Amino acid sequence: MQNGLAKFDTLFNGYAIYNVPRYQRAYAWEKKNLEEFLDDLKNQIDSVKSYFLGTLLFHQREKRNVLYDVYDIVDGQQRLTTAMIFLKVLLDNLKDMNSSIGNEDFYKKYVYDGKVFRLEVENEDNNFLHQIVFNGKNNIEPKTPSQKRLFNAKIFFEKELKKIKNREYLEKMFEKLITSDILLYVVNNISDATLIFELLNDRGKRLTQLEGIKSFLMYIINGLNLEEYNQPIIQIQDNFASIYRDIEEYNLPEDDVIRYYIIAFEYATKEESSKPKEFIKYKLHKKLSENDNNIKNYIIDLSNNLKESYDIYKSLKINSLKSESLDLFKMIGRTNPFYPILIWFYRKDQNNLDEFLSKLNKFTFRAQLIGLRTDAGINDFYKWYRDKRKFEVHWIYEPIKNNWWNINERVEDVLNYNNFYEWVNKNITKLILFLYENHLREKEGYPLLTIDDFFSTDKRKKLNIEHITAINRIEFKDEDFEENYLHSLGNLVLDTTSSNSRKGNKPVSEKEKKYKFAPFMSQNEIVSESVNWNDLNEVKAFINKRKDKLVNFIREYIL
Repeated sequence: MQNGLAKFDTLFNGYAIYNVPRYQRAYAWEKKNLEEFLDDLKNQIDSVKSYFLGTLLFHQREKRNVLYDVYDIVDGQQRLTTAMIFLKVLLDNLKDMNSSIGNEDFYKKYVYDGKVFRLEVENEDNNFLHQIVFNGKNNIEPKTPSQKRLFNAKIFFEKELKKIKNREYLEKMFEKLITSDILLYVVNNISDATLIFELLNDRGKRLTQLEGIKSFLMYIINGLNLEEYNQPIIQIQDNFASIYRDIEEYNLPEDDVIRYYIIAFEYATKEESSKPKEFIKYKLHKKLSENDNNIKNYIIDLSNNLKESYDIYKSLKINSLKSESLDLFKMIGRTNPFYPILIWFYRKDQNNLDEFLSKLNKFTFRAQLIGLRTDAGINDFYKWYRDKRKFEVHWIYEPIKNNWWNINERVEDVLNYNNFYEWVNKNITKLILFLYENHLREKEGYPLLTIDDFFSTDKRKKLNIEHITAINRIEFKDEDFEENYLHSLGNLVLDTTSSNSRKGNKPVSEKEKKYKFAPFMSQNEIVSESVNWNDLNEVKAFINKRKDKLVNFIREYIL
């Protein structure tokens, strides 16, 4: 293939296999991207001008079985994959309409020649792409997010093309696509590919921060003219292949983890961490300008450490340590600013992570309870960390010990709020009731609720906050009750969404049977009290007593 402006059809003139290498991200296009692709093509149907499909950059590898030229897709894999899925669906529709374009020869040219598929990927999506998307079988369920996106692309095009009943129009779409213009680059050396890729993508093409960092590291390594030739590039590719697999399998927040990494290990400020690629580019350009002889090792270490950061974040996400403190950290919520510290601590002192987290949770719980900003205190932690190039555990105690933001008094004030439900973060309120439920279960030796129960979205299991005395009960239309008891912590109990809905606004005298036989011990506990639920004074006394019990529990077991 010749470099320069070419027609899309030239990619299929001969024996060629286009491969998505393992160091590339998996298929990522969503419905919005598919709609734009299809709309662009439709808008060009009657135009005399050629349709520009995009830029494609290939790294030519060794032939396969003597006959087939193999090209790694370095740039343009999302668009090329989408175009080939669209072609397959379009050919199926034209076949159904008895168009000559829909015959077997076209399928062999653009999709599968009887021996090999024209497009392949070096990951677990390959068989799914071939058998389900290209072959039309339905015996494999999509397992990864990228497989679901591949399947959704096929379904989207099938649905949209079925709406078009005009065979001539579909034939025009086919003609417009295969004669579309592409800007083609084919190189024989991966280091040349990295140079072209970086130049292309410095001119307005949108990449994720991770893609940009990957291409820039490979670009700089290429420019060093190292004796070991491609080995450093291959090492970088291996690291990014691992990162992309984890992103896909565990749904990791790609750009967040990069920010966590450069804060934890590159000592970036909050402002610098918002633009990771620019930060890393600045550091590398500085080393180049200073003729730093260690720059190759720095780049290799950077890619190794970035991979390690993703590995650590994955371990934190799936809680490979089975840490109860880590589960609590996640349930407290709004804790993302602390992940750089956790990643650093995990790397340096994994054995004591659980103990460290238990201390951190005492601060984050307080902060969420009184409604502090998500990042309260974090800038101070980061500054101390950058100045000392290490993290000291006692820093976590500073907000509590020195009563920053008057945190300790404010916690006590919140615990005594009469309108607790109205004023306190609902997630924290649910967490308090959740922990109290487990406290009761632990005392009686019953199985504890888990973090999966806490975050369940199943309506039958999803946890909710139930008012013991219903909000709209007519007999309790007492001003003092509404102001000081209705939304008190003592009038709240854990429940499931479906169960809460069934109880409705019934009086407690009618709810008692359900409380007695409920799967929640905190509900069972309610009916163990001897209360005349039609006597407002007794109800108020019960709520106050239960509030005191919960507040004492919080002080003893959480704070």
